[in-house]
Amino acid sequence: MPTDLQSRTQFLALAEFCQGIISPLWDYVDGAAPLPADILGKASQALQSVKSGESYRFGQRPAAALGSYEQVRTLEEILRTPQQLEGALKLTAELLDPDAAEGTTKARAREVIELFSKLQTKALWNFEQPKQTAPPDVGELCRALQTA
Repeated sequence: MPTDLQSRTQFLALAEFCQGIISPLWDYVDGAAPLPADILGKASQALQSVKSGESYRFGQRPAAALGSYEQVRTLEEILRTPQQLEGALKLTAELLDPDAAEGTTKARAREVIELFSKLQTKALWNFEQPKQTAPPDVGELCRALQTA
């Protein structure tokens, strides 16, 4: 199935979302800004939506990061197992813990930066080199029609 420009722009939107997390976290690590709790909350919420399956109900909510097939697929290419996704959620939650020591928080911030940098890199790669795949539900429909 050919990938159209509209689908490919979902990768750019994901890369932009990641950059919106990475830059403020670097500012925090460098001591130039406070911890961006609101941005981390949005990142955590986006990851949680993938974990809960909400992201798989495309078109049923306003546009958001990780709200399209392309974006979720890209995340799943980076976080391949439910345990990795759970680890990313836990890391983000620990970063938001107000009782954490600053040194620990900065180390966790670097880990979150690394995670979202990988996701951003993969999103940009997928924009440049899109896979020619159909969403899973289309494949299931085709198989069902063949057996009928």
